[in-house]
Amino acid sequence: MKSAPTTSPYRIRAITDVDREALTQFYADLSPESFEARFHGAAAGIGMPVARYLCGPDHDHREGIVAEATEADGRIAIIGHVCIEPTCLDSAEMAIAVADGWQRHGVGSAMLAEAIIWARGHGLTKLIASMRWGNTAILGLVESTGCPVTFGDADGGIVDAIVDLSGVTVSHAA
Repeated sequence: MKSAPTTSPYRIRAITDVDREALTQFYADLSPESFEARFHGAAAGIGMPVARYLCGPDHDHREGIVAEATEADGRIAIIGHVCIEPTCLDSAEMAIAVADGWQRHGVGSAMLAEAIIWARGHGLTKLIASMRWGNTAILGLVESTGCPVTFGDADGGIVDAIVDLSGVTVSHAA
């Protein structure tokens, strides 16, 4: 588990095809709790086919956003990932994960703000995040956007948070 350097800034950008290995490593480095919170399953990482899919959005209908930072050894590492998958004409499902050592350092908020900007720019009016009802960190994150948030019915402890993107402006904080 990597810790967040106090002096190293991070950068938010669109994911690209060359991020496959770094994204695979990012998910392999997540704690079991963080991985489960993102995928709601028991797997310990993602394989290359999943990495290929996640790193290959068309940036017009599907998007992927990463946060990256410089490690102590000078290597650039992915420290956060959000993916946006369309569900219908005006909404998309989003999922977000932040490296354990970088949680509560603003990375999730910065990536979510960028995701909202992208979604609005592509005509989406709603982002839907499926989460464990008890995941207070992600609940707080989606509620911190300033956008209205409603919740679907909980099914097996999983609930959809629906972020209404109309009307409220979210600024990029990173």
